Amino acid sequence: MEKSFYETHKNEIKKIGESAKKQLLEDHIPFWEPRVLDREYGGYFNCFDREGKLIKTVKPGWFVGRDMYSFASLYRFIQKKETWLNIAEQGYRYTKGSFYAGNGRFQKLLTREGKILEGTTSIFTDHFAIKGLYEYFKVVPPGEEELAKGRQLTDQLFQNVKDEQILQKEGIRAGWQKHAVNFMTLLVALESFDLFGNRYEDVLRECVRKSLYEFANSELQAPLEYVKQDGRPELLGEGRLVDAGHAMESLWFAMEAGSLLDEKSWKQRAEEVLDWVIERCYDESYGGFIQHIDVDGKTPEEQFLVTDYEGIPAAWDSKIWWVQAEGLNALFMSALLNENEKHFAYFKKLYEYTELYFRDKKYGEWYSILNRDGGVLCDWKGFELKGPYHITRCLMKINLLAEKYLKCKETENEKEEKSI
Repeated sequence: MEKSFYETHKNEIKKIGESAKKQLLEDHIPFWEPRVLDREYGGYFNCFDREGKLIKTVKPGWFVGRDMYSFASLYRFIQKKETWLNIAEQGYRYTKGSFYAGNGRFQKLLTREGKILEGTTSIFTDHFAIKGLYEYFKVVPPGEEELAKGRQLTDQLFQNVKDEQILQKEGIRAGWQKHAVNFMTLLVALESFDLFGNRYEDVLRECVRKSLYEFANSELQAPLEYVKQDGRPELLGEGRLVDAGHAMESLWFAMEAGSLLDEKSWKQRAEEVLDWVIERCYDESYGGFIQHIDVDGKTPEEQFLVTDYEGIPAAWDSKIWWVQAEGLNALFMSALLNENEKHFAYFKKLYEYTELYFRDKKYGEWYSILNRDGGVLCDWKGFELKGPYHITRCLMKINLLAEKYLKCKETENEKEEKSI
């Protein structure tokens, strides 16, 4: 009799979960924990070179919410460590100052002292701030006034993501939708359930539908980054892009939503779309996922050959830290939820790739960006777009997924034995 996926891989899955937790606690978090707090002015430092020396003191708005989320999550799921709770609390306090612009909006970039360098130009800043608040409230239960404020911010966000004037500040042209906005809205709706029940379930379901059936186009067998407002593809300019990281991030969000609401078809559809991403974006020659590609599997048009990562020019086929982290999340989740052998095999390949090329064995953490062949393009550990978020979440999710899967399977087996 052929062994089940669980029986075949249970020991391996256990070791993977333990390995991810070990890296998280002994390599990754020790880099950030002593550095991230600005004890004089509040908020967080995020910009560090390879060795951990502070290279900029600006406060990126994205990382107020992201850092608050990460350290509250660590406290909630990994260990009740007061240092982590204190780091998350500092983010919560920072949301009460000049970082908050009013009307549900947050500032994109501030000086160390709190002067606004770039205001309400990023809807993503709002998403991250709100999800950070959610996670903090899950470990420090809010009073009625705070909870009401959380609902108000969420209601406003879900209106703002439909406002074309706000979206145009993100560079989204009139008449177009960007997948990243949709799946970040999906994530906020998903993470709202612990606080607000099914208040935003309709938002969640609509975002999952768009991610799995509009941005992921069955006729083209491609997950597109941009589609028109009516959901149809238009293969011109940015409409030709397949963004590996965004596609995979949205897929594991949809799979989590499928588990929450018991929608098996969402997990199965995500499994199918993930194959499209692997086929188009996994680099079989050098390993890892490339940044993005043309819808026809060709080199992108000239305007998309290079992406500016805050002054770091990354080629279209560069290997970006967050793309690999989201690939690990999506592959491992599909492997376990769908018991998919192919996705488990690709997960192991990608996990080994990040271990060999991204992880800095000398100073801890991961490099930011590699060339296609694995050479280091940028060895910074943090800048305006990188901090303790994607990798933190990835390593934590791998550990939690492994533990949950094994526990569920053991429980199922015990029930079967008792029924015999």
